[in-house]
Amino acid sequence: MIRQPLLPLPDYQRIYQVIYSALESSKIAVTHRSCIFFAVAGASILREHYHLSATISVGSMALMVDEQQSNVVVYGRSENGYFVSDEKAFHAWVECDGWLIDFMAPIMGVALRKDGIDWSISPRMLQKHLDDSKSSLGEIRHLGEFIVGHNETLAESLIDNQSSRFFQLLNTCVTLYSKPQEQSEALAHSYSPVTKLMRDAPSIDGIW
Repeated sequence: MIRQPLLPLPDYQRIYQVIYSALESSKIAVTHRSCIFFAVAGASILREHYHLSATISVGSMALMVDEQQSNVVVYGRSENGYFVSDEKAFHAWVECDGWLIDFMAPIMGVALRKDGIDWSISPRMLQKHLDDSKSSLGEIRHLGEFIVGHNETLAESLIDNQSSRFFQLLNTCVTLYSKPQEQSEALAHSYSPVTKLMRDAPSIDGIW
């Protein structure tokens, strides 16, 4: 069954661009390592501007990104035959109304190249209905198929240990965000670095 994503592509892209721009303009964040910020900021924007009950999830994730090469991006690690996550191996995303929404997905290819994995991955939107999650890594055979595992204890620990700068930057994202169809005087005039960087964020050219 083909499902329509929870967020239209223009809204997803704008949220991703605002978060990316805030991280880049901070001069201290490592954008390709900031999945927890993408998740917290994305969830906060969805709550504040869309009035959706978005939550932050942390754990393991795997996604088929190249069916011909059988390339699967894996966040997490194998332990005694199980797919697990910890502070050194995890990913963070948003969950809302039964959907997984990963606002960091458009720079997945960039993040992998920074880690020495030179896979050709286009900037794409990632929204998946959680009912479509596979039960094991072995079941992932086709492009876009995925699996997730939740680690609530790790999520609480990671969020509780963030700095005040993290939350200041979060407030910037929520304050400056406007829906694509709205005029954004704040972005156009009050915070020009974000406006400039939004043009520099990799444009999305497809969906998973």
